[in-house]
Amino acid sequence: MADEEVAEQGELAITRTGDKLRLAREAAGLSLADVASRTRITQRHLEAIEKSDFSELPGRTYVTGFARAYARAVDLPEAEIGAAVRRELEEDEYAARPAYEAYEPTDPARLPTARLAWTLAIVAALLVSAYGVWRFLSVEPDDALIAAQNRDADASEAPATVADDAATKPAPGPVAADAPVVLTGLSEVWIGFDDATGKTENWRTLDPGETYEVPPAYIEQFTLRTSIPQAIKVTVGGRDVGQIGPADTLVKNISLKPADLLARAEGNDSAGAPAATPAR
Repeated sequence: MADEEVAEQGELAITRTGDKLRLAREAAGLSLADVASRTRITQRHLEAIEKSDFSELPGRTYVTGFARAYARAVDLPEAEIGAAVRRELEEDEYAARPAYEAYEPTDPARLPTARLAWTLAIVAALLVSAYGVWRFLSVEPDDALIAAQNRDADASEAPATVADDAATKPAPGPVAADAPVVLTGLSEVWIGFDDATGKTENWRTLDPGETYEVPPAYIEQFTLRTSIPQAIKVTVGGRDVGQIGPADTLVKNISLKPADLLARAEGNDSAGAPAATPAR
Protein backbone atom coordinates (compact mmCIF):
# COMPACT_ATOMS: atom_id res chain seq x y z
CA MET A 1 0.00 0.00 0.00
CA ALA A 2 2.86 2.34 0.87
CA ASP A 3 4.57 1.63 -2.47
CA GLU A 4 1.37 2.53 -4.35
CA GLU A 5 1.12 5.84 -2.46
CA VAL A 6 4.75 6.70 -3.30
CA ALA A 7 4.16 5.87 -6.99
CA GLU A 8 1.04 7.99 -7.05
CA GLN A 9 2.87 10.94 -5.45
CA GLY A 10 5.65 10.57 -8.05
CA GLU A 11 3.13 10.77 -10.88
CA LEU A 12 1.44 13.81 -9.37
CA ALA A 13 4.84 15.54 -9.12
CA ILE A 14 5.11 15.49 -12.93
CA THR A 15 2.86 18.43 -13.62
CA ARG A 16 4.67 20.22 -16.44
CA THR A 17 5.21 19.21 -20.04
CA GLY A 18 8.96 19.72 -19.71
CA ASP A 19 9.09 16.97 -17.07
CA LYS A 20 7.41 14.52 -19.44
CA LEU A 21 9.89 15.35 -22.22
CA ARG A 22 12.87 15.01 -19.89
CA LEU A 23 11.71 11.63 -18.53
CA ALA A 24 11.06 10.35 -22.07
CA ARG A 25 14.55 11.45 -23.10
CA GLU A 26 16.16 9.74 -20.10
CA ALA A 27 14.12 6.58 -20.67
CA ALA A 28 15.38 6.49 -24.28
CA GLY A 29 18.97 6.86 -23.06
CA LEU A 30 19.44 10.16 -24.89
CA SER A 31 21.40 13.19 -23.78
CA LEU A 32 20.45 16.80 -24.47
CA ALA A 33 23.21 16.84 -27.08
CA ASP A 34 21.54 13.88 -28.84
CA VAL A 35 18.18 15.68 -28.92
CA ALA A 36 19.86 18.90 -30.10
CA SER A 37 21.45 16.96 -32.98
CA ARG A 38 18.10 15.46 -33.98
CA THR A 39 16.08 18.66 -33.75
CA ARG A 40 18.68 21.34 -34.68
CA ILE A 41 17.64 23.23 -31.51
CA THR A 42 20.34 24.56 -29.18
CA GLN A 43 20.87 22.74 -25.88
CA ARG A 44 20.09 25.80 -23.75
CA HIS A 45 16.70 26.12 -25.44
CA LEU A 46 16.04 22.42 -24.86
CA GLU A 47 16.94 22.90 -21.18
CA ALA A 48 14.47 25.79 -21.00
CA ILE A 49 11.74 23.56 -22.50
CA GLU A 50 12.47 20.82 -19.95
CA LYS A 51 12.17 23.40 -17.15
CA SER A 52 9.02 24.84 -18.77
CA ASP A 53 10.86 28.20 -18.60
CA PHE A 54 9.51 29.56 -21.88
CA SER A 55 10.85 33.07 -21.21
CA GLU A 56 14.33 31.76 -22.08
CA LEU A 57 13.27 30.93 -25.67
CA PRO A 58 13.85 33.41 -28.54
CA GLY A 59 10.14 34.14 -28.91
CA ARG A 60 6.87 32.56 -27.82
CA THR A 61 5.92 32.20 -31.47
CA TYR A 62 8.19 29.18 -31.69
CA VAL A 63 7.65 27.62 -28.24
CA THR A 64 5.05 25.10 -29.43
CA GLY A 65 7.02 24.21 -32.55
CA PHE A 66 10.18 23.54 -30.53
CA ALA A 67 8.26 21.40 -28.02
CA ARG A 68 6.67 19.37 -30.82
CA ALA A 69 10.09 18.78 -32.39
CA TYR A 70 11.40 17.60 -29.01
CA ALA A 71 8.40 15.25 -28.71
CA ARG A 72 9.13 13.72 -32.13
CA ALA A 73 12.76 13.15 -31.13
CA VAL A 74 11.76 11.14 -28.02
CA ASP A 75 8.74 9.34 -29.57
CA LEU A 76 6.04 11.23 -27.66
CA PRO A 77 2.73 12.28 -29.34
CA GLU A 78 3.60 15.73 -30.66
CA ALA A 79 -0.03 16.90 -30.94
CA GLU A 80 -0.63 16.23 -27.22
CA ILE A 81 2.65 17.89 -26.24
CA GLY A 82 1.81 20.94 -28.39
CA ALA A 83 -1.64 21.26 -26.79
CA ALA A 84 -0.17 20.90 -23.28
CA VAL A 85 2.42 23.62 -23.95
CA ARG A 86 -0.28 25.99 -25.21
CA ARG A 87 -2.27 25.41 -22.03
CA GLU A 88 0.78 26.17 -19.91
CA LEU A 89 1.44 29.36 -21.88
CA GLU A 90 -2.15 30.47 -21.31
CA GLU A 91 -1.90 29.65 -17.58
CA ASP A 92 1.36 31.59 -17.25
CA GLU A 93 -0.14 34.56 -19.07
CA TYR A 94 -3.26 34.49 -16.87
CA ALA A 95 -1.17 34.35 -13.67
CA ALA A 96 0.80 37.39 -14.84
CA ARG A 97 -2.31 39.54 -15.26
CA PRO A 98 -2.74 42.23 -12.60
CA ALA A 99 -5.64 41.71 -10.24
CA TYR A 100 -8.44 44.18 -10.79
CA GLU A 101 -9.95 45.78 -7.71
CA ALA A 102 -13.14 47.73 -8.07
CA TYR A 103 -12.88 51.22 -6.63
CA GLU A 104 -15.78 53.52 -6.11
CA PRO A 105 -14.71 57.05 -5.14
CA THR A 106 -16.91 58.66 -2.54
CA ASP A 107 -15.10 61.93 -2.47
CA PRO A 108 -14.40 63.56 -5.89
CA ALA A 109 -11.71 65.68 -4.26
CA ARG A 110 -9.73 62.53 -3.36
CA LEU A 111 -9.87 61.06 -6.90
CA PRO A 112 -9.88 63.69 -9.65
CA THR A 113 -11.65 62.96 -12.95
CA ALA A 114 -8.38 62.91 -14.91
CA ARG A 115 -6.86 60.27 -12.62
CA LEU A 116 -9.94 58.06 -12.92
CA ALA A 117 -9.82 58.33 -16.72
CA TRP A 118 -6.14 57.31 -16.79
CA THR A 119 -6.82 54.36 -14.47
CA LEU A 120 -9.63 53.06 -16.70
CA ALA A 121 -7.50 53.54 -19.83
CA ILE A 122 -4.61 51.52 -18.35
CA VAL A 123 -6.91 48.69 -17.21
CA ALA A 124 -8.54 48.56 -20.67
CA ALA A 125 -5.14 48.48 -22.37
CA LEU A 126 -3.98 45.61 -20.15
CA LEU A 127 -7.12 43.60 -20.90
CA VAL A 128 -6.79 44.17 -24.65
CA SER A 129 -3.11 43.20 -24.56
CA ALA A 130 -3.83 40.04 -22.56
CA TYR A 131 -6.55 39.02 -25.03
CA GLY A 132 -4.24 39.68 -27.97
CA VAL A 133 -1.48 37.56 -26.44
CA TRP A 134 -3.94 34.73 -25.75
CA ARG A 135 -5.18 34.83 -29.34
CA PHE A 136 -1.61 34.91 -30.62
CA LEU A 137 -0.46 31.95 -28.52
CA SER A 138 -3.55 29.86 -29.24
CA VAL A 139 -2.47 29.41 -32.89
CA GLU A 140 -0.17 26.53 -33.79
CA PRO A 141 3.10 28.09 -35.08
CA ASP A 142 3.74 25.23 -37.47
CA ASP A 143 0.37 25.32 -39.26
CA ALA A 144 -2.07 28.24 -39.27
CA LEU A 145 0.38 30.90 -38.05
CA ILE A 146 3.11 29.93 -40.49
CA ALA A 147 0.51 29.74 -43.28
CA ALA A 148 -0.59 33.30 -42.48
CA GLN A 149 3.03 34.47 -42.40
CA ASN A 150 3.61 32.78 -45.76
CA ARG A 151 0.69 34.70 -47.24
CA ASP A 152 2.11 37.95 -45.84
CA ALA A 153 5.51 37.14 -47.33
CA ASP A 154 3.98 36.40 -50.75
CA ALA A 155 1.94 39.60 -50.63
CA SER A 156 5.02 41.66 -49.76
CA GLU A 157 7.03 40.43 -52.73
CA ALA A 158 7.93 43.29 -55.08
CA PRO A 159 10.76 43.83 -57.60
CA ALA A 160 13.72 45.88 -56.44
CA THR A 161 14.33 49.29 -58.00
CA VAL A 162 17.67 50.14 -59.65
CA ALA A 163 19.71 52.90 -57.98
CA ASP A 164 21.10 55.73 -60.06
CA ASP A 165 24.67 55.14 -58.89
CA ALA A 166 24.77 51.39 -59.60
CA ALA A 167 27.13 51.83 -62.55
CA THR A 168 29.73 53.50 -60.34
CA LYS A 169 30.19 50.48 -58.07
CA PRO A 170 33.22 48.28 -58.81
CA ALA A 171 32.52 44.76 -60.06
CA PRO A 172 33.19 42.12 -57.37
CA GLY A 173 35.82 39.45 -57.95
CA PRO A 174 34.88 35.98 -59.17
CA VAL A 175 33.59 33.41 -56.66
CA ALA A 176 33.86 29.64 -57.17
CA ALA A 177 30.64 27.81 -58.05
CA ASP A 178 31.12 25.46 -55.07
CA ALA A 179 32.09 28.21 -52.62
CA PRO A 180 30.94 27.63 -49.02
CA VAL A 181 27.67 29.23 -47.92
CA VAL A 182 27.93 30.64 -44.38
CA LEU A 183 25.14 32.09 -42.21
CA THR A 184 26.12 34.48 -39.39
CA GLY A 185 23.79 35.71 -36.65
CA LEU A 186 23.91 39.47 -36.19
CA SER A 187 21.50 39.05 -33.26
CA GLU A 188 19.61 36.01 -31.99
CA VAL A 189 17.66 34.78 -35.01
CA TRP A 190 15.51 31.77 -35.90
CA ILE A 191 16.14 30.06 -39.25
CA GLY A 192 14.42 27.12 -40.92
CA PHE A 193 15.15 24.88 -43.89
CA ASP A 194 12.19 23.98 -46.15
CA ASP A 195 11.95 20.98 -48.44
CA ALA A 196 10.55 21.06 -51.99
CA THR A 197 6.96 20.99 -50.68
CA GLY A 198 7.52 24.03 -48.44
CA LYS A 199 7.51 22.00 -45.21
CA THR A 200 10.05 23.05 -42.60
CA GLU A 201 12.03 19.91 -41.85
CA ASN A 202 14.82 21.46 -39.80
CA TRP A 203 15.20 24.64 -37.80
CA ARG A 204 17.73 26.15 -35.42
CA THR A 205 18.66 29.44 -33.78
CA LEU A 206 21.84 31.44 -34.31
CA ASP A 207 23.23 33.42 -31.40
CA PRO A 208 24.85 36.83 -32.03
CA GLY A 209 28.19 36.22 -33.76
CA GLU A 210 27.54 32.49 -34.27
CA THR A 211 28.35 31.14 -37.75
CA TYR A 212 26.85 28.12 -39.48
CA GLU A 213 28.23 26.67 -42.71
CA VAL A 214 25.36 25.17 -44.67
CA PRO A 215 26.04 21.48 -45.50
CA PRO A 216 26.20 20.65 -49.24
CA ALA A 217 23.17 18.36 -48.88
CA TYR A 218 21.13 21.25 -47.46
CA ILE A 219 22.19 23.49 -50.33
CA GLU A 220 20.79 21.01 -52.84
CA GLN A 221 17.64 19.89 -50.97
CA PHE A 222 16.40 22.85 -48.94
CA THR A 223 15.65 26.56 -49.10
CA LEU A 224 16.06 29.08 -46.27
CA ARG A 225 13.35 30.86 -44.28
CA THR A 226 13.54 33.39 -41.44
CA SER A 227 11.28 35.99 -39.87
CA ILE A 228 14.09 38.48 -39.06
CA PRO A 229 16.05 38.96 -42.32
CA GLN A 230 18.04 41.88 -40.95
CA ALA A 231 19.47 39.69 -38.17
CA ILE A 232 21.29 37.25 -40.47
CA LYS A 233 24.30 37.71 -42.74
CA VAL A 234 24.68 35.37 -45.74
CA THR A 235 28.06 35.00 -47.45
CA VAL A 236 29.22 32.92 -50.42
CA GLY A 237 32.95 32.32 -50.47
CA GLY A 238 33.33 35.27 -48.12
CA ARG A 239 31.19 37.61 -50.25
CA ASP A 240 28.22 39.23 -48.49
CA VAL A 241 25.06 38.78 -50.57
CA GLY A 242 23.25 41.56 -48.71
CA GLN A 243 20.01 41.50 -46.73
CA ILE A 244 17.74 38.72 -47.95
CA GLY A 245 14.43 40.49 -47.32
CA PRO A 246 12.63 43.46 -45.75
CA ALA A 247 13.17 43.92 -42.01
CA ASP A 248 10.83 42.05 -39.63
CA THR A 249 9.12 40.21 -42.51
CA LEU A 250 8.94 36.45 -43.00
CA VAL A 251 10.95 35.47 -46.07
CA LYS A 252 11.03 31.97 -47.49
CA ASN A 253 12.15 29.96 -50.53
CA ILE A 254 15.61 31.60 -50.34
CA SER A 255 17.77 29.39 -52.57
CA LEU A 256 21.04 28.37 -50.93
CA LYS A 257 22.81 27.50 -54.17
CA PRO A 258 25.94 29.66 -54.64
CA ALA A 259 24.94 30.70 -58.17
CA ASP A 260 21.52 31.92 -57.00
CA LEU A 261 23.01 33.75 -53.99
CA LEU A 262 25.62 35.41 -56.19
CA ALA A 263 22.86 36.53 -58.55
CA ARG A 264 21.02 37.95 -55.54
CA ALA A 265 24.21 39.74 -54.44
CA GLU A 266 24.59 41.30 -57.89
CA GLY A 267 20.96 42.38 -57.79
CA ASN A 268 21.49 43.95 -54.36
CA ASP A 269 24.62 45.73 -55.59
CA SER A 270 22.82 47.17 -58.63
CA ALA A 271 19.71 48.14 -56.66
CA GLY A 272 21.56 49.71 -53.74
CA ALA A 273 19.07 48.05 -51.33
CA PRO A 274 18.14 44.49 -50.30
CA ALA A 275 15.90 42.64 -52.72
CA ALA A 276 12.42 41.90 -51.41
CA THR A 277 11.74 38.89 -53.63
CA PRO A 278 12.91 35.53 -52.20
CA ALA A 279 14.57 33.21 -54.75
CA ARG A 280 12.36 30.49 -56.11
